[in-house]
Amino acid sequence: MPEQARRHHVVSKFYLRYFADERDRVTTIMLPGERTFTQNIANASVQTDFYTVIDNDGHESDLAEQALSQIETLAADAWRELAAGVWPLPEKHRVAMAAWLALQLLRGSGVRNSMSEIATHALLLETITGGRQRVREALDAAGEPADDETVDREWVDFFKNPLRAQVHANHHVQHLAQMLPRVTQSLLDRSWLLTVFQRKTLATSDHPVFVVPNDDATRMGMGTGVENATVLHAPMTRRHSLAMYLPSAVPPEISPHGADIRVAGVAAVALFSNSCAVNSARRFLFHHPKDTPLAGFDLPQPREREVAVTAQLWRWIPENDRQVLLDAEFGPDDLNALIEGMF
Repeated sequence: MPEQARRHHVVSKFYLRYFADERDRVTTIMLPGERTFTQNIANASVQTDFYTVIDNDGHESDLAEQALSQIETLAADAWRELAAGVWPLPEKHRVAMAAWLALQLLRGSGVRNSMSEIATHALLLETITGGRQRVREALDAAGEPADDETVDREWVDFFKNPLRAQVHANHHVQHLAQMLPRVTQSLLDRSWLLTVFQRKTLATSDHPVFVVPNDDATRMGMGTGVENATVLHAPMTRRHSLAMYLPSAVPPEISPHGADIRVAGVAAVALFSNSCAVNSARRFLFHHPKDTPLAGFDLPQPREREVAVTAQLWRWIPENDRQVLLDAEFGPDDLNALIEGMF
């Protein structure tokens, strides 16, 4: 029986090779940029057991990692065509490339962390809106004492020692499998603009595909996702970048040329591409050891949270329940600090 794979690449080795030197070495920058080192792509973006799931027999399994590797194998063929100058791609390679790009939008730590944060937020909201009565019902259902003193103690303890949800690899992989066909099709339905650079070079990150914020959605207080993003951007090699536009949003100067076109790169587009890499990174940026594509950038701190919570939840707590918290010296500022620390 083959040994189970434990070292899982969140960013594929074949992809990182297009940013590496002839010895497969890539420069790695740890945000916020205080540590930079060169490593082999075999060690870059590795997370132990990240896709290890529990199978129906209760055993650890690397079947998910094996399934992802099949997508990567097909995508590697598409990247070879791109690097060789083929564009537009034949349909089978375009599909394989779209599947890999969709995979990168779904497979990383950003998605798993956001799932955990959303579950934690849901638990907090359920407790806040249910109040002490919800605590009493939960104690009754568990066969535990539900007198007023116990309920008050458990109510206060929830806020002073909050529970945090942690999404398991099984749930993440299930979500990935459910969403991958839809996200892949969304990318296939877009118009692809490949930019080729002769002198400028590009960096990439641990989350290579960047969902460029939609200005109209932002003005209305909404977020941007794959479906409503005007454009998604990805560095494909150190000399190629890909912009995937909604058909209705393709810039007029390129729209007459058809769905997928290729243009020569200029400095401003390289700067934009590298800014996308910086903005999409959670912890790591990568580039060719001989390149300096990020010179002049102010690099951010590692991204610790994916979900922003702006509601004033203290007001949602019933008045009598708020008073119990206040009597225990837990007030609205403490709740705000709790939310800030949880998400």
